[in-house]
Amino acid sequence: MIMSDRFFNKNFIWKIIWVGIGTILVCLLFLSVGFSTQLSPALVDQNDTPTQQVDTTTTPAYSPKTNFHWSTKTVAYFITKQTNGHYRDVWMRAVKAWNAVGVVDLIPADNADRADVILSVKQSYHEGGGTVENIAGGVVGYTSEEFGHVDGIPLFVHQNKSYLITDSLKQAHYDSVNEQASVAMHELGHDLGLEHSDSPHSIMQQAAPTYLDSIPEVDAKHLAQLYAGVPRG
Repeated sequence: MIMSDRFFNKNFIWKIIWVGIGTILVCLLFLSVGFSTQLSPALVDQNDTPTQQVDTTTTPAYSPKTNFHWSTKTVAYFITKQTNGHYRDVWMRAVKAWNAVGVVDLIPADNADRADVILSVKQSYHEGGGTVENIAGGVVGYTSEEFGHVDGIPLFVHQNKSYLITDSLKQAHYDSVNEQASVAMHELGHDLGLEHSDSPHSIMQQAAPTYLDSIPEVDAKHLAQLYAGVPRG
């Protein structure tokens, strides 16, 4: 859900009219290009029962023709300077876990401008204008995605950004690097194009499981489906 605030000057009716016309034109241009943004939060759910099962689903759940993904299998990431050493290690564990799947190559970018994915931390979910409120269990991480159709292909455009919410992690007693890395793996999965999953053995459950230290089979399979035929880059 995207929320925006607009401020009006009651003393100038014509200004209101022209601002309204300009807003409509900008919205029409935005829609004609087809680019959108989306927030994907990971939630705390202490009642989740860990389940590790073998995935037996045979029907493909993802396709590069219908699901948003990067234009190549090589995806550049950048960990922001405000991310301290501890959380930098957390993000790097997530990067290594997804690289170990062997589908995409997550490589470090020299700076934020050259990155496809920005990895960072925030103290609070509402810091910086968060819009999702009163979610049961609290938000321990979230990802902002930018996507659109390019020549009819559903692609991520510009940058995706993922954050670990440090206050929420502490309140949820996600104290170990492994627990926090599970949340980071979940968010990085969104950055690569995976959506929330109902599978009890997926890292992409909305209430991110904290007992996993590697990417489950179901998520590895979905990532392979999503990037089937996509060039290495």
